[in-house]
Amino acid sequence: MSEPNEPTKATEPTGNPAETGAEALIRREYRRKALGLDRMCDWDFAHDSGENPLLTEIGKNYVADYRELKNSGMGLMYFGGTGGGKSFAAAQIVNALTDAGYDCLFTSFRTILTDLGTLGHEGKRDYLNKLFRKDLLVFDEYGSEGDGNGASQMVQYIINGCYQRCIPLLVTTPYHMDTLAKSSNPQRLLALRRLWQRCYCVHVPVPASRRYQTKDRLEQIRRRLQIPDSLSEAPDCFTEPGEEYKGNANAKAKANAKAKTKTKTKTKTKENTKDKE
Repeated sequence: MSEPNEPTKATEPTGNPAETGAEALIRREYRRKALGLDRMCDWDFAHDSGENPLLTEIGKNYVADYRELKNSGMGLMYFGGTGGGKSFAAAQIVNALTDAGYDCLFTSFRTILTDLGTLGHEGKRDYLNKLFRKDLLVFDEYGSEGDGNGASQMVQYIINGCYQRCIPLLVTTPYHMDTLAKSSNPQRLLALRRLWQRCYCVHVPVPASRRYQTKDRLEQIRRRLQIPDSLSEAPDCFTEPGEEYKGNANAKAKANAKAKTKTKTKTKTKENTKDKE
């Protein structure tokens, strides 16, 4: 197998402008094979909306430095609210590296566990061996696969396998880091530690424009269906992940400060009482 092309920072991975129609179809087929969905073939840097330029720049830098990062097995872990563009950012990297000749796969543990459940012993071994031969793996929606039926054991096994083989991972999760770290499942915690040893965590904020778009769409539906305000329930999905933790931390800090103030006041009162005596 020939050495994949070196991706460059300035290159937009949408193919050579001079490529023929057949070459464009072949390139798209490789993308579709890596991503699984045809619509994701257009999730590349050329189709970036520019809503999160820092996230896009991180992706381009990762592609440009991929050869060195691959040697050390280093990846990224995107966490943030739904609609922030985590999966899009991961797909951008997959499309760019696939165009450069690398063998990538965009999947999720939910998909992997479902696939493995339909296979026998030999089939499972072949499936995992193919997985471990990839140049890059994306695990989308990490944490949403559940813990039942040996799921945690298999997740830990796959992450350890990638760790031992220095396979770079891109992981997206809608859960806050604190939530993942509070798991009572020891296998999950071990897998998470492995991930954090090789994946740099990146917070992906939901662009304000997307929040407003979502609210506007819901409001349009409410008006069209003539739903009265008394029956309306707004979903709590417009806050950044971690804000609840910040709120709890702030409340805890205020409570501690208040307790310290009370303690100081009591101490001073006792001292004044002793002085009077």
